[in-house]
Amino acid sequence: MASADVVVAGNQEYRASGGDPDEPPILPERVRIDAGLENTLSALPGVRETTSYVFEGEAPTGTVDAIGVVAAPGTDVDELQKRIDAELDDRAVTLVGDQRGQAELRDAKASGVTVMALAGVFTAFALLVSVFGVSSMLALSITQRQRDLALLRAIGATSRQLRRLIFRETLMLSLIATALAVLPGQLLGRFMFDLLVDRGIAAEGVVFHQGWIPTAAAMAVAVVAALAGALGAGRRVSRIKPTQALAEVSVDGRLIGAGRLLLAVIVLGGGIGLTIVTIAVMSGPLTPATGAPAVILLAIGAALLAPVLTKITTFVWQWPVRAVGGVTGQLAVLNARGRSGRLAAVMAPVILLTAVSTGLLYLQTTSDEADRRAFADNLVADAVLTTEAGFDAGVVERVNDLPGVAGASEYIDSLGFIEDPEDSSPSNEGWNLQGVSSVGAEATTPVKITAGSFADLRDDTIAIDEQHAERLGVDLGDTITLRLGDNRALDVQVAALFSAPDDYDTLLLPADTLAAHTTAGVATRMLVSFDEDTDPARMETELTDWASAQDGLTVSGRDVLLGEFDDQKRTANFAIYIMVVMIAGYSAITVINTLASSMTARRREFGMQRLAGSTRGQVMHMVGLEGVIVALSGVVLGTAAAVAILVPVSVKRLDSLLPVGSPWIYVTTVALTVLLTLLAMLLPAWRATRGRPAEAALAVE
Repeated sequence: MASADVVVAGNQEYRASGGDPDEPPILPERVRIDAGLENTLSALPGVRETTSYVFEGEAPTGTVDAIGVVAAPGTDVDELQKRIDAELDDRAVTLVGDQRGQAELRDAKASGVTVMALAGVFTAFALLVSVFGVSSMLALSITQRQRDLALLRAIGATSRQLRRLIFRETLMLSLIATALAVLPGQLLGRFMFDLLVDRGIAAEGVVFHQGWIPTAAAMAVAVVAALAGALGAGRRVSRIKPTQALAEVSVDGRLIGAGRLLLAVIVLGGGIGLTIVTIAVMSGPLTPATGAPAVILLAIGAALLAPVLTKITTFVWQWPVRAVGGVTGQLAVLNARGRSGRLAAVMAPVILLTAVSTGLLYLQTTSDEADRRAFADNLVADAVLTTEAGFDAGVVERVNDLPGVAGASEYIDSLGFIEDPEDSSPSNEGWNLQGVSSVGAEATTPVKITAGSFADLRDDTIAIDEQHAERLGVDLGDTITLRLGDNRALDVQVAALFSAPDDYDTLLLPADTLAAHTTAGVATRMLVSFDEDTDPARMETELTDWASAQDGLTVSGRDVLLGEFDDQKRTANFAIYIMVVMIAGYSAITVINTLASSMTARRREFGMQRLAGSTRGQVMHMVGLEGVIVALSGVVLGTAAAVAILVPVSVKRLDSLLPVGSPWIYVTTVALTVLLTLLAMLLPAWRATRGRPAEAALAVE
């Protein structure tokens, strides 16, 4: 397409779906255009040359995939594009610049939308986690600097000046940090994009490009996230009293501020609301769409309540810690009680890390298992016949007549929309369309005919779920207007009504009718069901022997369809795993920063403790026990936040209290969280206790 200045191609977007007009669904089939349009374009002023292209399969007579237009010398391309647009209907679009490649690479449009949607989700979650992490760090910083800030108040600084101090410090550091992150961010972005291409989420031929606009936007988002955290910390600054400068030891103020408590209630309310929506409204593959945000909101809500929850968990853990640690354990419990504010600051990211990692992963594995069971239950065929060029006439009838065959039907799938009567499809992404053969559809689909007959499913007809038909107000013999995957409208008559399992959002059409509106143009698969009293393995062997005598037919078990379903799930879930790793990485960084800062600030405390008679080993033992309190408390609370969404989802979709997934997911998450917490506390504590106790005791906390 590089030789053309303007490319005319089919419009792959369907804007009448009833969804967001700015994010219309992408039609799954090649939308072809009228071949006669080339003559019209050739006659336009400023056109030097036109060329028609067919990129996929054999285009139906009178259609092409795209028309390339070369402008005459001296012609303004923008003006030429406007002239061409005036000649087109809503089935065709003009493409210029880099967009020209979309005409040849049909999947580029859909994968581009998917990648941008994933980027938006990643950004939203990263923003939530980073704002929370920055807020936690700044809150801890205020706690550790309260004597210094109180001294500023004592010499005349106002609350407003202290808030501006925190705000400007944060602004300066965030600008430096974002500048340092630009190059690594570009490298990481390219690496992640390559992973998406390798997994088939981004189409081959789509290239990575990061201009200055996304870079500037990312920097702005990061700075705004940091400043949002600074605003919360600034409110705490304004409450510091000048008399606190005279205190020898920093002490915690009130348990939890009114603003933090209100925010926690709002966030938890949002998480609970999304949980209810997930259970009561969402179904099938759509469950994680609200379940994943619910996990994160519940985790952040629990983390915001950490100052209150810390008191409870410390009370619970005090007896085992004292029993294991003796006097050192007693000291660890007293430190945890006396510094509950700092303990809450370091425990909050542990809660987030545990809840997000376990919640999102088990939510996905549970939904995947439920989807697979539903797919397997709806797949009633025992074998699959495959051909490359479509089945010859009469093959379906011959397979149906074979001994032991309960039914055989051609199989082809696509997506479509019901335009008349006006209808709304699941998530406005279209209804599943399945092409079947009238002679074998009843034995190869999980439906039961309640009115009409599959024998009448010929030419422009349709079979629809009876409840769906009732919502539309249609009955046998009525006409429905479909918008098919190639963007063509088709009036079909209701030939049959059926009852089907829950979440069976499929409309049945004659295979040849649907095939004419797909990119391939023919059905390449046939589903075969065997009689109940036959041996499936023997029947598959006999069917294979029969197919070997035919031209170009191969036989495989139903496992091939289950395998394809699993492959599609693995590809789609890869994005979820990237998101979990990303959020877990943010949380881990917050854990390390917060814990390391907290331990380093306690150098004076450790020095005083050693001057009072404690050995360095005893101090390290005490810190280790505090780390155990932090880690176990965070793990328990994070697990509780994850369970709050996992259990109801598992009960709804699998009738089980326990989510599906390897127990090693949880064991590994907990082990890494505990190890990370202990290392982030013990290593800074080891460094803080290296010097002489007397020097450490004189350090400023």
